[in-house]
Amino acid sequence: MRYQQFRFPRHRHEYLVAHALLRNCLSRYGDRQPWAWRFSINAYGRPEIQVEEGAPPLRFNLAHTEGLVACAVTRSADIGVDVERTTRKGDLVAIAASSLTSHELAVLDRLKGQAWRDRFFDLWTLKEAYVKARGLGLSLPLKQFAFQLESDGLRQIRFESDSEANPPKDWRFGLMSPTPNHRLAFAVRCSKLLRVQIGWAIPEVVFQAVQLPIVTSQGVE
Repeated sequence: MRYQQFRFPRHRHEYLVAHALLRNCLSRYGDRQPWAWRFSINAYGRPEIQVEEGAPPLRFNLAHTEGLVACAVTRSADIGVDVERTTRKGDLVAIAASSLTSHELAVLDRLKGQAWRDRFFDLWTLKEAYVKARGLGLSLPLKQFAFQLESDGLRQIRFESDSEANPPKDWRFGLMSPTPNHRLAFAVRCSKLLRVQIGWAIPEVVFQAVQLPIVTSQGVE
């Protein structure tokens, strides 16, 4: 069991909370009890709802970091979500050098201090969300695609597709700070206008949701 593979209690706790949240979120959109959901793993390690007769056409993705877990659910569309604690320690410069394109690095080089850190986590969470939505794991290098963000905030995203069969117009992105110390991004493969709700929940206790603007390759919807 994966739960037992975590060395520290807080990581095991995050795992349990994330999967409790997942099962309760799925039951909000599919006519099943939380305990009744069954899952399978694709060739790259991505979990999916197990295909069986009567199963609703739902897709999902999970992410968790210290102090926050996130679950994204769609009806059939590819979805990826990533969350990061922006106060985390580590060599962020080295991570940026190994995962960002030359254009993204050039943008970072013009920033200092907290502005640099904020932009790094914007780019990092967007990239991770997109990779997770593709479901290809580490076989999709982060340097094969790039995001361009406006200097005065998330006004527009330009996405350099890594494949002609995967055009930018087919993707929608969201970016937000659910807490002062966390950044969250999601990516959805869907060419039509979306209605998205994002909120906080305590599984089986309370759920609150708010509307969130969706960013396309052309701008904000």
